[in-house]
Parts: sequence; structure tokens; C-alpha cells
Amino acid sequence: MTANKKAIVAGGGLVGALWAIFMAKRGYDVEVFEQRSDMRIAGYSGGRSINLAMSERGWKAVRKAGIEDKIRKVAIPMYGRMIHSLSGELAFQPYGEAGQAIYSVSRGGLNLELLRIADRFENVKFHFDHKCRGVDLDNNIAAFEHIPTGDRIQMQAPLIFGTDGAFSAVRNSMLKRPRFNYSQSFLDYGYKELTIPATDDGRHAMPNLNALHIWPRHNFMLIALPNADGSFTCTLFLPFEGGEDAFDQA
Repeated sequence: MTANKKAIVAGGGLVGALWAIFMAKRGYDVEVFEQRSDMRIAGYSGGRSINLAMSERGWKAVRKAGIEDKIRKVAIPMYGRMIHSLSGELAFQPYGEAGQAIYSVSRGGLNLELLRIADRFENVKFHFDHKCRGVDLDNNIAAFEHIPTGDRIQMQAPLIFGTDGAFSAVRNSMLKRPRFNYSQSFLDYGYKELTIPATDDGRHAMPNLNALHIWPRHNFMLIALPNADGSFTCTLFLPFEGGEDAFDQA
């Protein structure tokens, strides 16, 4: 393997794990650094566990990764929105033509499968519990800290990819470059994950399984996406502050 066929990926989430697979297939030696522990051992604790509502773009990606058939087995088609009114009435709004759907997929489950397939490549190496501390863009050097010990290491490669999330250390390093344009804005809303468990016999507690359930309520909203184990992953969206229906009043 030539020296210029090396790549560093900062972040081992959905994008980082998927990108490692693509780079490995192209013959690159890939070093992936992820600040979380190995979810294959520790379980999923990503901080963003809202189910994916996957459309054709997502299926194209997992198809290229070689795990489409496996994900199809646990993906649930949602053919439209099921609106729950204040009076309890239901109104179904289809997403497209008959047979068209988006699919409820576990974010953690998909991340797990991507890690597993990436790890099968001899030219992919994972470093868990390693947080990116910045990148020397002039010399293509990425710095990482081993969280349990505080030890720091530096890695050099011709290609460095930042897939390390909203507070990306790679992007923060780029911000220090002259005339690098960047803007960031924040929503006034946050979310809280809830769960509707399966019934005692393992079934979904709500009818209309193949729909994305929505309870719109003025300035807040609850949604529920079905899971293959009979549960629903729910997300409550509330303003951070202002009024009685806000997180600061919860």
C-alpha cells in the first residue's frame, strides 16, 4: 500500500462508518477515530437516537455498503403521516403514490451494522474512546485524545475527513483559516425521546403500523415511528423556553 493511499476519518457514526467502507473498497488504509466506546460492546449511546425516516437516497447508500438486505428485514415502511387530532380523530396523509413509502430504521441499529461491515475490511482500523482535538491543516496531522487515560496521539495522512458531528473539531480547526466562511444558527426547539413499548404479546400498541404518527399541538409536537420489536420510538418537540409548554417549565 502506497503512502498516499491512507485516510483518517474523525467520527465513527453513520457517516464515518459508511465512508470508511467506501474508502476501504477503493483500496485505502483507513484509520477511524470515535469518541464513544465501541457500541458493539457498550451498546448505543449516541445522543441522537431519533429513528431515521429513510428514503431512496438512504437506501442507495446502504445498498453500496452491501447491507441493504439486512436493513430491509428490520425497516418498517411508512406510507404516510397519521395525524392525531385533539378530538382523537385520525387523518391519513399519504407521502406519495400507492406503494411509495419512507422507512423507519433504528439509527443505532444501522450504525451497528455499518461498524460491523467496515470492521471486516483488513484495511480499516477503529480507535474508540478517542476524541479529536484538532487538525493541523498545513501538515495533514490530526490530534486525538484517548478519553480514559488522557493520552494524546497525532496521526498524519494525505486525506482527513471530518465526520465528527455538530461540534466538529475538524471544522473548528478550519474556522481558524483566513477567510473561511462559516455560519451557525440554533433552533428554538429541543426534543426528548420517549417510548411506547410493545404489548405483552409483542405487538404494536397502536394500530396503523405503517405510518409516521404525529400529534400536532400548536407550538409543540409529538411523533412516533414504529420499530421491528413492537415498540414505537417517540420524540417530543418543545420550545426551550417561553410559555407553559416549554422545557424550562417541565
